[in-house]
Amino acid sequence: MNNRLNYLVIGSIFRSMDFFKNNLGNIFKKYDLIGTEFGILEAIHTLGPQPIQVLSKRILLTSGGMSYTKKQLIKKELIYEKICKEDKRICFVHLTDKGEKLISEVLKEHDIYLNKLLSNLNEEEKKIIFRLLKKIY
Repeated sequence: MNNRLNYLVIGSIFRSMDFFKNNLGNIFKKYDLIGTEFGILEAIHTLGPQPIQVLSKRILLTSGGMSYTKKQLIKKELIYEKICKEDKRICFVHLTDKGEKLISEVLKEHDIYLNKLLSNLNEEEKKIIFRLLKKIY
């Protein structure tokens, strides 16, 4: 096995992650968000109201990190919690009107940025990268 090639692959993945994180972070800052807050808002926007556990698994947050971020989003009046009528142990997280408006605005800019960033790749290349990265995790 070629350890040098392994280092090059992992190094490239990390540099890409840092590049994306820094550039997307600039978009999030404009809206007074951090990446994890965006992840929660985007997940609820895409999937609809979700239990906390589902959201934390989707965006890879620990329960402590999720709890803190959830409190911050509630304080910003972007989300609210509602207890499930069928099972009182489950609490669903919903977007407020303010949260829905904000995430819609952020996603427009986010999508423009991603389209620009990936414009050098054709659809097949994007699918190949996705499949290869998926094999790692």
